[in-house]
Amino acid sequence: MNRLRLRPIAVLIIGALVLLAIPTSFVVAGKVAAAEQARTEAAAADALEQKFVDYYRGALERLQPFATQIVHDAMSWSRSGSALLSEIDVSSLQSTASAVSSVMHASLSPDATSAELEAAFDTRWAVIQGGRERMDGFAATVIEAANARLAAAPLADSASRQALTEAIAAIEAAVANREAIALLLTGVTSGVEAVSASQAAAEAAAAAAAAARRGGGPAVTCGSNIATYVGEVLSLVNQERANEGLAPLSSNNSLNAQAQAHATCMAVNNTFAHSSRVRGFGNWGENIAKGYPSASSVVSAWMGSPGHRANILNPNFSYMGLGYVADGNWWCQNFGG
Repeated sequence: MNRLRLRPIAVLIIGALVLLAIPTSFVVAGKVAAAEQARTEAAAADALEQKFVDYYRGALERLQPFATQIVHDAMSWSRSGSALLSEIDVSSLQSTASAVSSVMHASLSPDATSAELEAAFDTRWAVIQGGRERMDGFAATVIEAANARLAAAPLADSASRQALTEAIAAIEAAVANREAIALLLTGVTSGVEAVSASQAAAEAAAAAAAAARRGGGPAVTCGSNIATYVGEVLSLVNQERANEGLAPLSSNNSLNAQAQAHATCMAVNNTFAHSSRVRGFGNWGENIAKGYPSASSVVSAWMGSPGHRANILNPNFSYMGLGYVADGNWWCQNFGG
């Protein structure tokens, strides 16, 4: 009898427990779902962040060629020793190269966030753009100087004038297309040197012809084998330097043009004297000679003179130029470093 009365009570108790358990299971399931959702969202955020990190790291790598070009162009020309740049302030080139190089070599943490990488990209791009603008301005100054030299050389031969005109046009196109300008600037300065040398030769010929008309003697002519003499003298000089353990010199168009102009000037005026300065170089020297009929004879004479020998064996020099006039065997040897 007692068992029969207790059975309904037990059923009620079990039912109540079941009803209480149902909401609890819903709560637990809800928390599990929320946690999973949070993990999914966190994973998605991490994936998106990694995409941005990868994007900006790639973008930073793509800036490197632009920076390298600017630094190369700037440093090549700040150290070129070109006569074309002798009257142009090249200090801005060095500061431009330094600024671009410095910002590109600034270290980035391997754990940098996309925001940090974006800021680094913006900074580097701004410096590169500034470097480009300064290089454009420098190129414009060089073009202006080259055009001025062209205008000042009306007697230069048409071939050298045309070559310089084309070199100027090439650098203008390169600047417009954001291309490297170092090699093109080399073409411009070489063109200027050729025009200047041609103008100097034409002036010397005109002066000599005028002197001949006045009864002052025959016209002065440069040696037709001047290119051969340049090579021979340079080879002999480098042999002497090698004997002393010194680095060889290289031929330099600017020094060749200046040396030729001075040799011609000495011959035209029949005056044996040094020029006042070799343009375009911080360290420079000059040897002159008269009457020696060959490269070997003039180098031997220079090596027998303490002052001339010191120039040939100067460790601070890296370049040599040579001028020669056949009538009278006038020689001028210029050095630069």
